[in-house]
Amino acid sequence: RILILAPHIDDEIVSSAGIIQQANQTDSEILIIYATNGDNSPYALVRKLLKPSWFVSFGKKRMAEARKAIAVLGLKEENLIFLGYPDNGLKQMFNRSIPHTSRSTRLNHNPYQETYREKQQYTKDNLINDLSEITSSFKPTIVIIPHPQDKHPDHKSLFHYWKKVIVKDKIHPGQYAYLVHFKSFPQKKGLKKDELLQPPEELAFKRNWHSFNLSLDQKEKKMEAVMQNASQLKRFSISNLLKAFIRRNEIFEKIE
Repeated sequence: RILILAPHIDDEIVSSAGIIQQANQTDSEILIIYATNGDNSPYALVRKLLKPSWFVSFGKKRMAEARKAIAVLGLKEENLIFLGYPDNGLKQMFNRSIPHTSRSTRLNHNPYQETYREKQQYTKDNLINDLSEITSSFKPTIVIIPHPQDKHPDHKSLFHYWKKVIVKDKIHPGQYAYLVHFKSFPQKKGLKKDELLQPPEELAFKRNWHSFNLSLDQKEKKMEAVMQNASQLKRFSISNLLKAFIRRNEIFEKIE
């Protein structure tokens, strides 16, 4: 029973598309939780030129992209849960007691339909409780989580939300952390399908990294799934980063 925590839509694909395919082929139960809809990216730099409603529409578009991407990997909509918390706001939520207001949508609650709890206020306790409820119901044996050393504040913060959940609920699933945002990682950007993904040197020494090798078919399906995130491929830097994870393997650090 595999639970995957994705700070943004597309993180589940770049980190775990091979694992998802392998698990699906062996009839494992898979559940993907998206903490945010990624509605603040890649247009944060022109935020002042766009209306808040534009960002909500963009978030809906990304939800549709997520559904297309997981369908490529053989999953169904029942394998997804969208929480609708604020993109680039998870760190701010963690450090305050009052509801956080999204810088893009200008809302302090989840505006999206077909999400876990519509109109849920953006607070630390609400996110922890949502994760706790879902985990209690799903009962995962393996959880794939963002790496605590990831440099993106949403990724690092979601790890700490999850940490609160396992302490609160006293659960002990196997935990494997994936890295997306880190200096000089992956070592080469862009499409390098025949190369191996390796952890950054700073995080490789005396650590418990595991590598999952993808078959040729799994690698091609991962490529197809990445391409479903069309809104993210319009910017060269983001496109290059996403494609850099289409490699011969996926890597995870086992977290005790």
